[in-house]
Amino acid sequence: MRGRERFLTALRRERPDGPPVFLRDLTLALDQAGYTTPEVCAGRYDPDKAASSIMALHHRLGQDAVVGCVHFLGMEVEALGGEVSYPTWGIPSVVRPPFQGLDDPVLVLPDPRREGPFPNVLECYRRVAEGLRGEAAMVCNLEGPLTKAALLRGLENLALDMHYDPSLVHRLVEHSTELGAEYLEAVAAEAPIDCAFIAAASDNPDLFGREAFVRYSVPHVKRLRERARGIGLPTVFHPHGDMASVANLPLMEEVIASGVEGFQFAEGNDAGALKRRFGKRICLMGGIDAFSTLLLGPEGRIAEEAEGYLRAFRPWDGYVFMCSCSLHRGMPLENVDALMRCVRRFPREGA
Repeated sequence: MRGRERFLTALRRERPDGPPVFLRDLTLALDQAGYTTPEVCAGRYDPDKAASSIMALHHRLGQDAVVGCVHFLGMEVEALGGEVSYPTWGIPSVVRPPFQGLDDPVLVLPDPRREGPFPNVLECYRRVAEGLRGEAAMVCNLEGPLTKAALLRGLENLALDMHYDPSLVHRLVEHSTELGAEYLEAVAAEAPIDCAFIAAASDNPDLFGREAFVRYSVPHVKRLRERARGIGLPTVFHPHGDMASVANLPLMEEVIASGVEGFQFAEGNDAGALKRRFGKRICLMGGIDAFSTLLLGPEGRIAEEAEGYLRAFRPWDGYVFMCSCSLHRGMPLENVDALMRCVRRFPREGA
């Protein structure tokens, strides 16, 4: 199998010829190419340097799926009046949310085909698709409903709104969902993508609570999934939090009921419990802890932890090997190399 087929086979909960690998590197490719963060991400975004970075890292690692742009949180923030910091060798971050301090924000949808960095982001997706030639699946990364709302409003402000102005939270989450859906459809119109990935660090029941997860996250994840399905794409959902805990297990039923085809679990989850309870109903995705094991090494520890996941989920029908979260610049590339060597040499079924 080629990488694209391997990834999509597992996402359909069928048996691939080996463990599919998707590391969801978002800014790590900039380290491979040696570009500074501002020269690629700031201003109008540089599609040439972004695409060449992604392809260079793909040639080094040989993943089965890649995100088709150098992606960072808050790509729409400046178009909506906020401010983003672009440290020279660091990760972009929102320093002034556009709706912070506004009691009644005007929620305008920027046109992703014409405004802000988006035309060049779409161009990056197109160029990466041309470079991949179907060798690996191409994934569109977008933020979850509460995650994007927190980027636009500010995390603490959004938490206060949940107590004092729930109607504003509903408006912000609706707006965030539509922003994500419009972006997804614009990318799909420009390039042949294979999957929508809802990255949702703040859609975390351990952060805002289980009630907020059911009220705000799940219904809007379902809407994003329906929009993705309308253009022929499967959807993966990645909230943080311990979804294998006794208290949160019922929330997994809500996730499955939303219709998403894949679920990436974060660090701190009992992967075996998730597999036993849900492995035949949804594709599970996840693995090595990005923030401790992969970051710090050494290679022996990386291999031991990775092989534990590969053994637990073999023969990988309904499993994609990932890290616990996305990879960004600053992650030691030699550790990522070691991880890929471990996965690729792991014995196939019957070998």
